[in-house]
Amino acid sequence: MASTIVRGACFRCGREKNLRWNHSLDRGECRACRASRAPQQTCTGCGRQRRINARTPDGGALCVTCYARTRTGDDGCEECGAIGPLAARAGGKGEASRNLCTRCYRNPRRPCGICGRLKRIALKATATSPDVCPTCYQAPVIDCSICGQQALGRRTTNNGRPRCFACQATAQIDAALTGPNGLIRPELLPVRDALTATSRPRSLLTNWHDLASLHLLAEIAQGQLGLTHDALDARPQTFSVTYLRAMLVAADALPPRDENAARLHRYAAHAVAGVDDPELRGVLTRYARWHVVGRAKTNRHGEISTATADRCRRDIQTAKAFIDHLTAHHHDLDNCPQSCLDAWITVDRSRRLGFIRWLKRGGYLPRTRLPEPVPGKDPRHDIDPCQQLDLARRLLHDADSASIEDRAAACLVLLYAQPITKIVTLTTADIRAAAGDTYLTLGREPLLLLPPLDALITALPETKQFGTASALADPRWLFSGKNAGTHLQPPSLMARMNRLGITTRASRNTAMLHLASTTPPAVFAHLIGVSLGTATRWTELSGAIWNTYATTRS
Repeated sequence: MASTIVRGACFRCGREKNLRWNHSLDRGECRACRASRAPQQTCTGCGRQRRINARTPDGGALCVTCYARTRTGDDGCEECGAIGPLAARAGGKGEASRNLCTRCYRNPRRPCGICGRLKRIALKATATSPDVCPTCYQAPVIDCSICGQQALGRRTTNNGRPRCFACQATAQIDAALTGPNGLIRPELLPVRDALTATSRPRSLLTNWHDLASLHLLAEIAQGQLGLTHDALDARPQTFSVTYLRAMLVAADALPPRDENAARLHRYAAHAVAGVDDPELRGVLTRYARWHVVGRAKTNRHGEISTATADRCRRDIQTAKAFIDHLTAHHHDLDNCPQSCLDAWITVDRSRRLGFIRWLKRGGYLPRTRLPEPVPGKDPRHDIDPCQQLDLARRLLHDADSASIEDRAAACLVLLYAQPITKIVTLTTADIRAAAGDTYLTLGREPLLLLPPLDALITALPETKQFGTASALADPRWLFSGKNAGTHLQPPSLMARMNRLGITTRASRNTAMLHLASTTPPAVFAHLIGVSLGTATRWTELSGAIWNTYATTRS
């Protein structure tokens, strides 16, 4: 009688595996035991003693590896043109539309019937089972012996009982966070709860040894690293340190602080320490501490924005470069000649005059004079306004054009000339509903949002799957970031706008020209959050005349 495949204990090795059952002998044998009994011969391809998979036309033996290497075919791949065996044939049972070789063929992407994610399919659906992605295919659905739920896991673990990945991850997290006294520090309990609440525990188990942030967290739990900002500042400021700090702050294990300001102070201290001359070091210290960092403006949340911190770092870097330039040419601030200053300014005049003007106001560089000021250029606005409005209409009405976050942010740039640094700091408190209308606070006066933009704004914030950060996310941010409790960073949103074909600076300038030509400066200045002087300059640039607006309005 023909043999069949059943699940049971192999009569040779005794392991619980899939068996080829021999009905005449009433016993089953696993594939490994059958392979060990298969006769071996010398392969004509590689010369090794191996199991034989096929034979050549002249009777020579070929092992599995050599057979796959020498296998040929007469069909050509329609993607790369190679002649050989096909992985998918046009009109075949796989419903492929083209002939594709193994290199060009890709498994179809469909929703997995177990985890629901859109991924490549490892096991096709049948009449009794759904499509299964590679991740779920390698892990069975078991009845967990700890939590009792049906979930992905392992049938046999160290204790011989099935455990789901969530329970395995919880046990590993508890072991890592348990201190020398056998308890988890009370400050770390919210972090522990956030880690165990992850929606993808298997990913946490797989990447546990590669996640530097978890190793740092374990050091804090074991008392090897202090639970302070200073202790984390002493480590190299990599992504893992930044991610862990944000997670600890969101869990109230660390007090909140302005991270941009802290990084700026560290940068200034590092730049000053690189100057050897005591007098020059003192000058750079005063400039960096009091003129740059001390005068840095904060946003409406009382923090230094990323753009402001970047500008301050560039100013400090420019000042240190000028001091290095003087030192390299054996000059100081009192005997610097005009030729040395001209050689420095010529390279980048727009960036390098700020520090020089500060030095001149302080009585330094007496033998030099500054060049005449150059009139500023008109703002760049080379984008066609009609094309910009068409793009705004498409993003407003086409739900498939981008995500809700990207569509909302793009409309704020294209229609209301909002800077990226301001968009990412919008909160739920900036949205107000009154009498069936939706208002968004961008300036001193709330801005009325018309449909369908009001639906886009009120749909924020979107729920994101960012691992532990999603469990500790701050719900007030309309554009939440990847780090726990933080908003989206401006460079990330700017890159997303660029992918939509939006050049933020030019698009903002085009929107400002449109607003200045259609709206009185006092009105749109209060609505979109710019100063009255800025609004007036844009009105002059647009050529609009609103001198009689106040008298003719009534």
